[in-house]
Amino acid sequence: MKLTIGKKKVNPLTRKFKHLQRYIEIINILSKYGWGSELIAKLDLQSLFGDRFKFGKELADISKLPEGERIRRAVEELGPTFVKFGQMLSTRPDLVPQELIEELEKLQDEVPTFPTEDAKRLIETELDGSVDSLFKEFPDSPFAAASMAQVYKAVLPEGEEVAIKVQRPGIADLIEIDLVIMQDYAKRLKKKQKAELGIDPETMVSEFARAIRKELNFKIEAGNVAHFDSDYLDDPTTHVLKVYKKYSTEKILTMELIGGVKITDSIIPEVQEQFRIDPKLVAYRALELVLKQIFEHGYFHADPHPGNIRVLEDSIICFLDFGMMGTLSARLREQLADILIGVVAQDERKLTRTIISLGRGGQSMNEEELESDIAELIKMYAFGATLEDFDLGAFLGEISDLITAYDLKGPRDFYLLGKALSSIQGVCAEVDPDLNLMAHAKPYAEQLAMERLDPEKAIKEISSSLMESSKLMLELPYTLNDLLTLVKRGEGKVKFEIFGLEPLLDTLEKITDQLSFALIMAAFLVASALISLSTIPYSLWGIELDTVFFFIALGIGLWLLISIARRGTMK
Repeated sequence: MKLTIGKKKVNPLTRKFKHLQRYIEIINILSKYGWGSELIAKLDLQSLFGDRFKFGKELADISKLPEGERIRRAVEELGPTFVKFGQMLSTRPDLVPQELIEELEKLQDEVPTFPTEDAKRLIETELDGSVDSLFKEFPDSPFAAASMAQVYKAVLPEGEEVAIKVQRPGIADLIEIDLVIMQDYAKRLKKKQKAELGIDPETMVSEFARAIRKELNFKIEAGNVAHFDSDYLDDPTTHVLKVYKKYSTEKILTMELIGGVKITDSIIPEVQEQFRIDPKLVAYRALELVLKQIFEHGYFHADPHPGNIRVLEDSIICFLDFGMMGTLSARLREQLADILIGVVAQDERKLTRTIISLGRGGQSMNEEELESDIAELIKMYAFGATLEDFDLGAFLGEISDLITAYDLKGPRDFYLLGKALSSIQGVCAEVDPDLNLMAHAKPYAEQLAMERLDPEKAIKEISSSLMESSKLMLELPYTLNDLLTLVKRGEGKVKFEIFGLEPLLDTLEKITDQLSFALIMAAFLVASALISLSTIPYSLWGIELDTVFFFIALGIGLWLLISIARRGTMK
């Protein structure tokens, strides 16, 4: 069995050696902030790795901090992958307690910078020229830093002010290693605690991995900006970004410099006066913009947190950071409309049918149990509070988790949809507490429902179905003839899929790994014995090689014993 990372396939044995240093770093950071010390002591890792684990030195001061702050600091120190994951969790009130959410939200603004010299070297490599020749002015420090990149204010030779987004050097390799570690842990967590968690951690990490890999390619973000701009060029309430393709690559993105203020600062009286901003109008326009993206265009900004929404003069809205975008099919938009209509009408039966239709593919799904869980969810969210208090984003997140819990295949970007709605609802509530998301979403849902009943649209859909059916009927004789020809030649193939072998394959993989380690240990022992019997002295940095090889073999042997003992206690 092999694990795919990007386009490369890595053997599990090679992977463990390659990522050993990163595992040590992660355990060291967790232990520093009060977690992992017990594990390290239990496995006696400090005696094996020496002072690599410094978990006892700073615990006295750190232990006095609140747990939420310790988690946030640990996430920041773990690096960009975990920072991004923390940002994602900060929009999931259904999974994370509010006090922790408040700490994780700080990850959006408090990210350490990397040296400007590193940024300049990357720019010169990517754009094939010196910074001095490429730009009329380039600053000594960034004006903003994010988990995956930082931004510089610069001036082009033509005199235009631009914002240059520079990817953190070496981040792609680090993210791939971190994703593999996260996916391995999520896989183990799913096997042990899926029932208790009520969610599928492996699916959540996989979706996160897909999104963050797309964010690594700034060309994708540039394309997202172009797509977004094409939909709103004629909208006077929205400012669309300009991207400079000549100065952009997969790791460099150059855009026009946007002024204005962060959307949550529009409640400050001095800001309102300076930029002629009406906070109620700002909240209304921002919410309408997101709803229009979702219901009309089916292509939406999946990360509308406060740092990604700027307000310009006269309450004009401008979105930033298009690295994470979601896509909704026409069918999914109609299903979303049905959910909203069901909530507004308090139609439990309609909601249940719609939600079941969202998830497909459950082999042994108990539909009655699913309907019962959906009914409880609906009562908890839709009928336990007024529509003004109804959290649509959290509700959709719960639906997504419920679909996953029943091993159904939900829509790919449905989770991103819940995340986007939760984010914009929280932002708008801070700017205008009286704004009601459900009241604004209802007309879009009703419009979609009316369009579905439009006779002209129905005729088009029927005509399209008839054309596809006629095409299928015309091609059917040729398809059957090809199939019969293959059977006559003996070239027909039947594909079987056997389910339930995953535990056996996992066990075989572990046995193979342990056998490989045992062989390596034996090789070092034999080499140690041969060198000790040799009359020619062999040494490395003043240490006899037979001693080095012996202790390497001893270390591998101890690791094997620990892994076998751990597996025995888990049964």
